[in-house]
Amino acid sequence: MAQLNQSETIRVLSAARVNRDDLACVKGEIGFTRRSPDENAPEVFWSPTEENPPPMVSYDVNIRNARPLVSELSLDREGFVLAQHKTACTNERDPAIVTDRYLEEMVPFLKDYFHASWVVPKRVGTGVVVRSADSVILGVRSASGPGQAHIDYASISAPLLAARDNQAQGIPMRSYSRLMIIHAWRAVSPPPQDLPLALCDRSSVSNADILERDHLNMNGESFRDCKLHFNPGQRWYCFPDLEPDELILFKGYDSEEGCNAQVAHTGFDNRRTYPNAKPRESIEARFFVYYA
Repeated sequence: MAQLNQSETIRVLSAARVNRDDLACVKGEIGFTRRSPDENAPEVFWSPTEENPPPMVSYDVNIRNARPLVSELSLDREGFVLAQHKTACTNERDPAIVTDRYLEEMVPFLKDYFHASWVVPKRVGTGVVVRSADSVILGVRSASGPGQAHIDYASISAPLLAARDNQAQGIPMRSYSRLMIIHAWRAVSPPPQDLPLALCDRSSVSNADILERDHLNMNGESFRDCKLHFNPGQRWYCFPDLEPDELILFKGYDSEEGCNAQVAHTGFDNRRTYPNAKPRESIEARFFVYYA
């Protein structure tokens, strides 16, 4: 049999995709909005700030290890990727310092990463969220019980939020051809973390799985967000043992037709797999990414 030369071998290996059904996984309890009154799942209670929250149920889901997929993941398909980016804020917990220094680091990085025309950090309402081991320094830590699968912003709200944030920061609005909302999430505590982030592959979510709701957060910011109904066909992933220089980027909105892979996500309790996991400390920030 003829042997492949080096370039042919590389081409064959790059074409070989990971069988996602064979990926290692952990079990995680996740809260979903009840789809129908007769849905056969345990009811759980959560304490979001919105009035009259929809009933929530919990499911034990398989959460796959996404690390073997890093080279395959796409923001326009799954809706999330893992990037490398060093931060100077690893040991900083003062919210004011973190906010200013972290945004100063992230804006040029994201502009270059996405080849964007300009990037505006979200500062109004929930902007930079710093979660410490024992409390929330800035933002809202998940309540006890399972985290709630959600998408932060419904598509109808995203351009309005961008305009509001630009106005609040005194930035004149410019015409643009494309707008994305990008979440940048990293753990700054040692692995394994007790409450890692789980992300749902957007290509495994049907539109019928998504429920839009009016939302009012703790900072008085009102908009429409999205909750997720459970579907056994949904594929959930996490990046275990995150290091501070690893950055999860996931999409909250995209105005480009066919690319709006908004990602449902939540934290989940991973202590049944790692009983001695360390309390998670993390930094999440949101950015408006513009193209002229």
